[in-house]
Amino acid sequence: MTEHPRVAALVDAFRAADAAMRDLPLYNPALAVEAWGFRPLAAEGLAGVLISPWFMNLVLLPLVAEPIEPARWGQARRVELPAGEQTFRYAGDTGLGAIWTASLHSPMEVFRSQAQARAEARLRLQSALTPPAPDAEGPDCPARRSFLGARPRGA
Repeated sequence: MTEHPRVAALVDAFRAADAAMRDLPLYNPALAVEAWGFRPLAAEGLAGVLISPWFMNLVLLPLVAEPIEPARWGQARRVELPAGEQTFRYAGDTGLGAIWTASLHSPMEVFRSQAQARAEARLRLQSALTPPAPDAEGPDCPARRSFLGARPRGA
C-alpha cells in the first residue's frame, strides 16, 4: 500500500519524539522509527506495526484524525482482529490525534538491527491479521482415530 498520509503523520510524530528519548536507558540506537505493514482494517481504519528504538506496538490508526481526549489516556479497548480479540490502549498526541496501541516489545534491546525488528514486525502483524486454522478435529475433518485406521469401539 502506498503510504497513507495518516501513517506519515504517525511516523513524523514519533520521529519528533526520538530526540527526547535518546538519553533513556531503554533506547536502542541500532533502530529507527518506522511504520511497517499498515493496511485497511474494516471500521478500525488502518492497522500496522510501529517500530521505534524504545518500543514496538501494533497500532490502530483512524483514517481521520480524532482530537485527543486526555481523560481517556491509557483506557483499554478490546478489538476483534482476524486472529482473535486483542486489547489496545488509547494514546496519541495533539498533532497526530488519537490512536490505539497494543505493546509487542519494550524495551527493544533484543533487536540488533532494523532488519531484525522489521522481520519481527512482519511476523507479529501476520499473526494478528490471519484467522486461525480450522480445528483439525472439527466436523469437516475425520477424527485422528479414523485417519490412522483404528476402528471405533464396538465395530
